[in-house]
Amino acid sequence: MADKVGPASPRQEDFLLSDADITVFGGAAGSGKSYVGLMTPLLFVSDPNFRGVIFRRTMPEITAGGGLWDTARQMYKNFDRRVTFKEKDKTVVFPSGATLKFSHLEMEKDKYSHQGAQYTFVLFDEGTHFTETQVDYLRSRIRSANYTHKTQMKITCNPDYDSFLRRWVEWYLDPITGIPLPEKAGVVRYFKRQGDEYIWANSREELIELYGPKGIKSFKFIPANIYDNPPLMENNPDYVDTLESLGRVEKERLLHGSWFARAQDSGYWKKEWVEMIPQRPLRVKKRVRAWDISGSLPSETYPNPDWTVGVLMSLDEEDTYIVEDVSRFRDRFQGVFQEIVKCAKQDGTDTQIIIPADPGAAGKAYAQQLVRDLADLGYHSKVKTTNQNKLTRFAPYTSVSEAGFVKLVTGQWNDTYIDELESFDGSRNKKDDLEKTWSSINLLNSVNLQAKWFGQY
Repeated sequence: MADKVGPASPRQEDFLLSDADITVFGGAAGSGKSYVGLMTPLLFVSDPNFRGVIFRRTMPEITAGGGLWDTARQMYKNFDRRVTFKEKDKTVVFPSGATLKFSHLEMEKDKYSHQGAQYTFVLFDEGTHFTETQVDYLRSRIRSANYTHKTQMKITCNPDYDSFLRRWVEWYLDPITGIPLPEKAGVVRYFKRQGDEYIWANSREELIELYGPKGIKSFKFIPANIYDNPPLMENNPDYVDTLESLGRVEKERLLHGSWFARAQDSGYWKKEWVEMIPQRPLRVKKRVRAWDISGSLPSETYPNPDWTVGVLMSLDEEDTYIVEDVSRFRDRFQGVFQEIVKCAKQDGTDTQIIIPADPGAAGKAYAQQLVRDLADLGYHSKVKTTNQNKLTRFAPYTSVSEAGFVKLVTGQWNDTYIDELESFDGSRNKKDDLEKTWSSINLLNSVNLQAKWFGQY
């Protein structure tokens, strides 16, 4: 054994020793997150069944001078001189036979190259650079029959409002500033994947009572910033001044760790315009469920198809629009029809159903067939042609929201709905994963069909 390798602060130690199923660490620049991330596998490599993988979004981020691979070589040689490095496939082999691979997920489909893998440890370095579907897929690759330690996923990151990780850590943040609350740092929470949504709770028992014991995982967020990395403060005393001199948004993100920091003029719709209410109104003038339909499932050749989205909205007696529910899923056309019928039963026969029709003949024929099939089951629906651009369709809903005439009923769908509306900027080339862009557009289509339809009454 050579030089000592260890954490440099309590927050780094908390991350290193966390035994949650998923642990997220960082939240500001200079916290030493990549270094302590590389350090974590050393706790487990005495087990010959350890099979770890560390991801960056692109391979050059791993192999660049001073990057992860260079740092790992130095750290692991200091840990044990007998460690060997396979340059070609970027794999570290420890004396016990334990292995640690360095890999990338530049394209969404790259996750399938790990289809047959069985990992005991997965680390995403700079986790906000990845998509939720990539992280979730690799979570399914964490398994081992003979490993003596607990299998884990760990994620390091800086704050990014548009990342799925912001939703995962939001409970830990100040609701106004988005800066992590010290009293919540490191608190263990629990989640369960239910369809396409994550259901969160503060105890395992809450989820067991509602959904049973299967599939419940533990989660921990450990925020850290430059002040949690004494070696950097000592070696680069001017680094804090550098962060202080950044523009407002980057300073709030990288120095203070705010997950809400972003340019004030970004997007067309803002969460603060709407009021959250605990339940749907009993008496309304009209209620409508508008659908935007896709008929595809994810596959290796088409990993991020559009979502089918149905938004239930009502107009109350004070002429306020109430978004009551959002159904969001992926399925083939037969499954889509079954879900529309299921929602129609829940919504009641007094709810108008809006079916979109693409301009082409096939789209119109499909929409008319849905109307006939729903009528046979006793449900009233109508066809609405989608022949305007997305921003034009979104404009009426933006206007009534900003004027204070929109309310949202509290539900599990809120976070995804709000995130996608806030992230829409009218362009196709948003700096975000393709799945989120398209699901946002589909959701906006559904909302605006309703807003436009209400205008007829």
